[in-house]
Amino acid sequence: METAKSSQTRLLYNPQLQTAEMTEKLFVVRQQQFTLLLNSILKEKENSIPQHHLIIGQRGMGKTTILKRIEVELHKEQYRQQFIPLLYREEQYNIKNLAEFWLNTLDALADSLQSENYPTVMLNDIDKTVRELTIKTDEVVSKEAYKFLMDTCRNLHRRPVLLIDNIDIVFNGLDSGSKNKQEQWALRKLLSENGAPVIISGGTATTDDVVKYDMPFYDFFKIQYLKKLNYEEFIKLLNNLATVTNSNTSVFTTIRQNTSRQKTLLELTGGSPRVTVMLFDQISKGFSTDINDDLNILVDAITPLYKAKFEELPQQQRTILDAIALNWDAISLRKLTIATRMKNNQLSPQLKRLVDGGWIETTPAYKDKGNAYFISERFFNIYYIIRNSSRRHKDIIYCLSKFLECFYGEEKLEKLAKSHLCKDYQSEKKLMYLNKAEFELYNQNRGLAKDYLLQAFKIIEKHFELATISNGYWWIKFSGVVIKLSHAFWLLDILEEKGYDVELSPYYTAIKALEIESQDRKNGKDEAAIYLNNRAIEISDPAREIVEKIRKYMD
Repeated sequence: METAKSSQTRLLYNPQLQTAEMTEKLFVVRQQQFTLLLNSILKEKENSIPQHHLIIGQRGMGKTTILKRIEVELHKEQYRQQFIPLLYREEQYNIKNLAEFWLNTLDALADSLQSENYPTVMLNDIDKTVRELTIKTDEVVSKEAYKFLMDTCRNLHRRPVLLIDNIDIVFNGLDSGSKNKQEQWALRKLLSENGAPVIISGGTATTDDVVKYDMPFYDFFKIQYLKKLNYEEFIKLLNNLATVTNSNTSVFTTIRQNTSRQKTLLELTGGSPRVTVMLFDQISKGFSTDINDDLNILVDAITPLYKAKFEELPQQQRTILDAIALNWDAISLRKLTIATRMKNNQLSPQLKRLVDGGWIETTPAYKDKGNAYFISERFFNIYYIIRNSSRRHKDIIYCLSKFLECFYGEEKLEKLAKSHLCKDYQSEKKLMYLNKAEFELYNQNRGLAKDYLLQAFKIIEKHFELATISNGYWWIKFSGVVIKLSHAFWLLDILEEKGYDVELSPYYTAIKALEIESQDRKNGKDEAAIYLNNRAIEISDPAREIVEKIRKYMD
């Protein structure tokens, strides 16, 4: 029987090495995407023009696992009369033309037949064909390798399904450096014919090859996007890992009881299935008393993977990623030129490569020209700040983790706060100061209102976690009144003065978004959305929840 450690390691770094049985046992999320793709494949008739698919998702979001799961399913007896799955190795760096692509496909065909225990003589025939082809010209290899593939599959009465991970590597290899994309056009033509292979592929971003009107694979794929796990999927994955690894009951109890800790770590890790598996390893050993200790353990565990990927990049791209990651929020091109000391004509081609490679994404810049750039894989950004930034940057992450743990422990905190409100003199005093501040704001006495608000802050600092400010209904109500009375700038200034723009960053961000919205009745909502999209996702997501809570007290 496999140990928890071995099964997790294979899931993390190489799902392709899993056994068919283990793949099915571990595959409990992304079921909807799997079913949709499988049904699409099964609709293909022997001689139909195929519908091809592209799965887009950040690293660790489950693309490779879905492709492996499809391979396992199509190897089952009920599908062997129709299809044969060809799973390519994850990263095909050897591809420089169509000839190499079709030779790789013949290798995948041999692997697939071997897994189904086809006669050795058949496998030897494929190997012999590959050897004979390699001494011929690329044009001949491309033509004859494809013909041999299709003839073999027709003789088997099975249509090939090409399961290609990181298809951007294939696109980059074909016609490398060529503007006319002749080989890509040739590939598209072949794959658009009746009875052609069906492609199910994965990528980290929608590259120009797919989205630009004049490119070969424009409008060729039906695209699915893998979003971050929601909390229900996250818990389902954790419980399944506990079951598969035969964990004791204490692990299930830990999963059930640590809602706020787990929701916080889910937010900070970007909802990645791969990082969730790493988190399970911590859960099975028990959470730390301090959430930041758990965060540091996760960062330490994932360092070898992230460090290796980062160091594969050219120096200029590493410099750019360093600046984007340390900014944390989305950074405009203008600010990026300052941070990197690189000119626009140096940055632009490197930024495009980083976008195409799935390292970064873009969003319209807030109060700046053009786009702003942010790290796609959110836990890589957290990891990078903790590993490489100054103490001040790390403190921001640690403050956010504390805030989120309280924020996602809302139900418990609400009960605690209401209990203290009834029984605790200090809580009554705090409410009194907030009521007085609210009264003075109605009378436009900002000076007195500030004095009362600062008194309320003092009580918070002594008696509650600061993050309860995001949950306590009196703070939400107070914020709504402040914005409604057009005193949002006043509150934001006080929060900055006290350092709460950092310690309570989602709360501060929510107030500012509502202030932006209130300043412009016509375009305010759009501007507020742009502002939120320029904040780090780990801050903007809870901020959006706080915005909706505050709105109730603004009507």
